[in-house]
Amino acid sequence: MSNERTLLVGVDLCEDVSQLTCFNPVTLEPENIGFNGDVDQCMIPTVLFYRRDTAEWTFGEEAFIWNKEKDGVLIKNLLQKASTEKLISIDGKDYEPQFLLERYLKRVLGLLKTIYPEATIRELVVTVREKNMILIQHLYQALQNLGISKLRASIQSHEQCFVTYAMNQPKELRVNDVALFDYDIDGLKYYQISVNRRTSPQTVVLNKRDFSDVLPFVPKGAEEAEDLPYMFESVLENALHKQIISTIYVTGPGFQGDWYKNALKKLCVGRRVFAGQNLYAKGAGYAAREAIGEGKLQSYLYLGDEMLPIEISMELFHQGEFHEYVLVEAGTAWYNATKTISFIPDDELEVEIQVKHVIGSQVERHFLTMDGLWNYKRKTRVELTVEFMDVHTCIVRLNDRGFGDLFPSSNRVWEKEIQIQARTMKKEET
Repeated sequence: MSNERTLLVGVDLCEDVSQLTCFNPVTLEPENIGFNGDVDQCMIPTVLFYRRDTAEWTFGEEAFIWNKEKDGVLIKNLLQKASTEKLISIDGKDYEPQFLLERYLKRVLGLLKTIYPEATIRELVVTVREKNMILIQHLYQALQNLGISKLRASIQSHEQCFVTYAMNQPKELRVNDVALFDYDIDGLKYYQISVNRRTSPQTVVLNKRDFSDVLPFVPKGAEEAEDLPYMFESVLENALHKQIISTIYVTGPGFQGDWYKNALKKLCVGRRVFAGQNLYAKGAGYAAREAIGEGKLQSYLYLGDEMLPIEISMELFHQGEFHEYVLVEAGTAWYNATKTISFIPDDELEVEIQVKHVIGSQVERHFLTMDGLWNYKRKTRVELTVEFMDVHTCIVRLNDRGFGDLFPSSNRVWEKEIQIQARTMKKEET
């Protein structure tokens, strides 16, 4: 079928280089998509070039080539520019902050056509390192402008995609904890996944440690590079001391060359070790499959710092029966948890919202009273919106939308703030 929506796509969007993955329908694994279909060219520089004489745009390595050969403007730091509300001036013309992201993503996603010319995107996950809400909003707007709404796109952090990647690997690689060393321009950071198998669903937590003060980023060829192996070995000893870990991953531009390998061999005996630069991009690909309900992690629930440890629902009457309708699922990143539905109240002035905590199974009931709704003696449609200001603050809003031309809206709005109290989860003892 032409233009069938079948593609499950992941994009790792970084300030220096980005990567594109797509689920292979044969191997059922996310695979890198490179420039002109060349897997060896999967690291796509996050840059644009605007050509003055023809008003054309290009991206990636071609942008650097055009910058040498043609008259125009080379544009870097796309994520930084999109992390503010300021207009972006290019060659004397001002653009909205999301404009450059839209231009770049359009061309990156266009690479899919080289391998899947007749298919379109069913689900897209973009992963970013910086959890900047302005950037996330601009990313969603850029995707919307490309015709990809929130119904089939989401933005996730690197941390979330690491968990998704690791938990999609064979079971023997995650019998115990799983670790990651990420060494980028901000320095070295360490992440450790722990799974509590005594809960249902099994809960996954990610513990983090920042070693950037001990091991800051050292450019290749710098004098300090000679000390890198010893510094890294010290960090390894510190991070892995008394830890029961099955698998260790290393990623990031700092892990270039062979300088770190001897330390890993020395201190990681009995553990599987993998090094590579496509972990987050593949994690985003796995996340796209999870989003359509065909993944492998239904029995797991990731409870990271940005993930909601609660489920929000309400009771609705539909087709002659009462049903519990889930508005927000547990394990959703708070900035992706906005939900809007519409319903017709049946002589009811009160709406009940249930908040169920995954840890401890505690249920809270919150009520919104629509004072004055029936003063108008008419049918109406009520729009309910759930959104989060942060991981602890939920806003539930009701809007009287009226009932067609016969009963116009009263423009009344009712709102309630719900505080989400954190429940701690202890690491499972082994």
